[in-house]
Amino acid sequence: MVYADTDFIVALTKEPDWLKAPAEALLAKYPGEIWISPATLIELMLVSVRMNLDPVQAVRDALQVGKLLEGNPDTFVLAATYVKAKRAGVFDALHAAYCGPKHSILSSDKVFDRLGLKRILLEQEQGHSDEEAVGEGRE
Repeated sequence: MVYADTDFIVALTKEPDWLKAPAEALLAKYPGEIWISPATLIELMLVSVRMNLDPVQAVRDALQVGKLLEGNPDTFVLAATYVKAKRAGVFDALHAAYCGPKHSILSSDKVFDRLGLKRILLEQEQGHSDEEAVGEGRE
């Protein structure tokens, strides 16, 4: 098996990319042998935001290129959807995707309200004010 770094995935998915030809040649050389990790997908979402690429398509493309050996692929597609459709930050989107709609999340971050999660209000605990809460979208 061959591990794929994020730049390999970006080279395959971005139009144009100066590394596209060598990346395609390597993809053909190692069919069915390429794997990726959650770190690859997290970095890919961050790069997608920075480069104004579609994070959902980027994650789906990565999952077609390589096998995810740890984690649930659906979690990363959902996180990318939160980034794209709900304008959530990558890490907030990952927290929300891991939590899922059936569970509650302990947080002071209001972004989870916007994402439709049930939030247990951390800022309402005795001795803390809303001003001290982590701001929405800060990562």
